[in-house]
Amino acid sequence: MKLFTTTILILTLAQSFAQGRVDGYYKGQGNLDFVISGGYENNKNYFAGTNKVTLGRKIVIANAYLAYGITNKLDVNFSLPYISVNNVAKGFQDASLFLKYRLIDFSDTSKSLKGSLSLAGGMSSNFTNYLTEGGNALGQQAKTIDLRPVLQIHLPKGIFTTLQAGYTYKFDPVPNSFSPAVKVGIAKSKIYADVWYEYQYSFGGLDYQGSPAPSTFQELGVNYHKVGGTFYTPIKNKLGVFVGATYILSGRNTSQGLGINAGIVLKHFKK
Repeated sequence: MKLFTTTILILTLAQSFAQGRVDGYYKGQGNLDFVISGGYENNKNYFAGTNKVTLGRKIVIANAYLAYGITNKLDVNFSLPYISVNNVAKGFQDASLFLKYRLIDFSDTSKSLKGSLSLAGGMSSNFTNYLTEGGNALGQQAKTIDLRPVLQIHLPKGIFTTLQAGYTYKFDPVPNSFSPAVKVGIAKSKIYADVWYEYQYSFGGLDYQGSPAPSTFQELGVNYHKVGGTFYTPIKNKLGVFVGATYILSGRNTSQGLGINAGIVLKHFKK
């Protein structure tokens, strides 16, 4: 399993490709993953409030992601995306830093239940003073603190499921949010694949084209129902590749369109 356990769930290509902030796998003490990825999202619609309107946004994303095993039970993750919207607004978006700690390993205490319960927490903030207003906005420049439990269950033949739910505190004027996610997949030495669903609910906030009108897009409350999937395979002992896709089913103050992403995973194992 060592070829695989650096995976892919965390390949967060900014908020557009989110699939839960963390996964239930650990790198192992001294092991390092470095991921370079890119994505494209062709949004043809936008939910103004909850009303769907025709409003196109083409988004290109490049992301650098780093995961390191501080101990066998403690990982640290760092992510920094670069975004281009409609080939007009460009720049680094929100950097994020997360710690994840394994509270319980059910495999050590149970013969019938295999898996773990983890607690993850982190923060994110805009890396640059990017554009927040209009159809070419890169984001909301949200400064956030996120806390979430992560339950991962291992089933026979490499099948697994991951459940998580996080509360994200966002400094004014961006509304706070709650974001549960579920993932089902298969993880073996030479293949990894998953499908996932994520929901985000913002507490309050105003609506685009709503009344009262927001004075800034940072006041918008963003909700969504999002689905996606990922396929990963190792090429060599320290190199792997992945592809993925995502689609927003419905939402509030968010774009709708198909997103695709791909990248390479470079690994360094502690000797």
